[in-house]
Amino acid sequence: MVRFIDPATIIAQMGLQNGQTVADLGCGSGFYAVAAGQRVGSTGTVYAVDVQEAKLVATQSAARQSGLKNISVLHADLDKPLLDIAENSCDALILASIIHEVESRDMLLKNAYRILKTGGRLAVVEWKKEATPLGPDIARRVGREELDQLLVKAGFRKEQDLEADNYHYAELFVK
Repeated sequence: MVRFIDPATIIAQMGLQNGQTVADLGCGSGFYAVAAGQRVGSTGTVYAVDVQEAKLVATQSAARQSGLKNISVLHADLDKPLLDIAENSCDALILASIIHEVESRDMLLKNAYRILKTGGRLAVVEWKKEATPLGPDIARRVGREELDQLLVKAGFRKEQDLEADNYHYAELFVK
């Protein structure tokens, strides 16, 4: 049986608590942002960040449909400095299927490091670097070892692998 990634499964493995602040960088249509918003509750905050206005509109719609008022959408190019979220303000970050998309992985990870609190957790989900019937061109994908090296170089420490699906891998890092 083919399983496709369930954002709620990834979010559940992050150990989020009520009232925490989370940023979903490259939020797409908001699947992870909504799952995080449900997890951190009405006293928590989720920043859903994307460069595509249509994705932010879809995220707002998904939040409304889920009855969530704790998701703030931010239009930002993650290849540039992200200054709309305060330094050391986030308890957790989500980078889901975004590392292979950005031009500047270094800037994306600098942004992530800047806004994450010390001890904060970073969940990364990426497409496996192998042939799959779905997903981006294999040449654009980031393998697990390459990802680990990028994140360690950016100042993060790998905590554990997370359960994902047949097409993706997921890992949890700590600042």
